[in-house]
Amino acid sequence: MSRFTELYARFFSIEEIQQSRMLQWAFGALIFGHFVIFNTWTGSTATSLSSVANASYSCPPYFQSCGRFFFLRALPDGYSQTTFYMVLLGLLVLSVYFIYRRDWPKAHLALMPGFIWHTLGTLVITDGLAGNYDYYLLVFSIILLLLPRKEFFLKVSVPLLYTLSTFVKIYPSWIVGTYFSTLKTGLPLVPDWAIPLFTNLLMGLEMVGAWLLLSSKRLYQRSALTFFTFFHLYSGILVQYKYPSVVLPMLLILFGPMYTQTKIPFDKKSVFGWVLIVVLICIQCSSFLIPGDTKLTLEGNKFGLYMFEANHQCHSAVTIIDTGGQVRTADTQSISAHNRCDPYRTWFALNVICERTHPEAIRWTFDHSINGGPFYRIVDVQDACALHYNPFGHNDWIQSEDTARAVAMPVENIYD
Repeated sequence: MSRFTELYARFFSIEEIQQSRMLQWAFGALIFGHFVIFNTWTGSTATSLSSVANASYSCPPYFQSCGRFFFLRALPDGYSQTTFYMVLLGLLVLSVYFIYRRDWPKAHLALMPGFIWHTLGTLVITDGLAGNYDYYLLVFSIILLLLPRKEFFLKVSVPLLYTLSTFVKIYPSWIVGTYFSTLKTGLPLVPDWAIPLFTNLLMGLEMVGAWLLLSSKRLYQRSALTFFTFFHLYSGILVQYKYPSVVLPMLLILFGPMYTQTKIPFDKKSVFGWVLIVVLICIQCSSFLIPGDTKLTLEGNKFGLYMFEANHQCHSAVTIIDTGGQVRTADTQSISAHNRCDPYRTWFALNVICERTHPEAIRWTFDHSINGGPFYRIVDVQDACALHYNPFGHNDWIQSEDTARAVAMPVENIYD
């Protein structure tokens, strides 16, 4: 082993992977998870130069200048993006080869570029690639690739993520079940009358029952494992492959046949893991510090897990008045409950138009309905170009339910 390899292995605590069959399987699950994610990213134009040219790109609220760092050309404009992702695929395959050779430092090193790109794509360079499930893979990767005491913190991360995802579900969407009862197709395989029973059962098990995965009592531990295995297979009926493909392999590896209870570490090496847990909890709770109904305004939506928090419908009406007096209008409306209807997204697109064409004014209204309730006009401004977006607090130009007026009632929508 070279001096570099020795230092590299020590810095990332790779000896823990070398000595643990469970962590070796978990490492394989990480490779598979990155393949699943990149398979959906490779055809996306979210980080391509063409999205900047046609103003269809979107940046995270806390990094609104991301477009200037794009460098890829997606098909049919060029081959750089598909070439880039094929290089990443080659590195994933190379990592598998080094696993076969039991050369774990090199397997680790080969996976790092994919991990770095996934981190950037999830948190930094675009608002248009990552889904909720990317945060699961990101947390698993941080622990297994970067932190000491990998096995313990990987095991804790699973019920922790389940619990954090339930924070956003403490809302009529799940308590009363209106997320699904207001869909044309309802909840898969569940009659409408049973939807609140099912959603509240899931909330309780995610928030409390998930911690039984760590139990030393076989009956409790296996019961929790059985439920969440079934849950992920069932969830795929609605959300398809991505979520179960990222989480289910890790769940079975950590809590299946190889499961043994791990002693809670309180040594110096465990500090980084405990810091990560505290950071995840703080990020998840940060949106509660923003005044108003953040399900309606979507402010702080990107901080933490946000899956299935509400069934959204929205209608945006834009009137662009050019400096020459020409008037253009554009109306958009959503039909998918999966669309988060974030006014930030529309504001960002309008802000790009303001910066590029300098119109005289852009009049904008944005109507938002949650869980089959009335459409509330949460944005009604005479000039969107005069607006600024604060990613860390409330924006006065976005009205809450207390001040916004109801303008219409929605019809049943679909999950897509």
